[in-house]
Amino acid sequence: MDQLLSEQVQMQDAIVSAAFDKAWRFVEKDPLLAHNRKTILYSRLCTFLESSIKKGERNTLNLANEAIRSLRAELAPSTAQ
Repeated sequence: MDQLLSEQVQMQDAIVSAAFDKAWRFVEKDPLLAHNRKTILYSRLCTFLESSIKKGERNTLNLANEAIRSLRAELAPSTAQ
């Protein structure tokens, strides 16, 4: 049982890592997010990815895209004035 749980955790970590790499390539060049510190972007991106995987998403592209959308919604400067 412990081995099965360990394998599931490793699989989730691998999926999150792959999704992070996909998302980060976009995030670090995104002009709407450029005003934020990289440590904040990194931390929030990880949080969004972990939240989505806990909800059951396993597709790395879907994870990356959802995390990017969430990050932009939270951190991009508002255009409404």
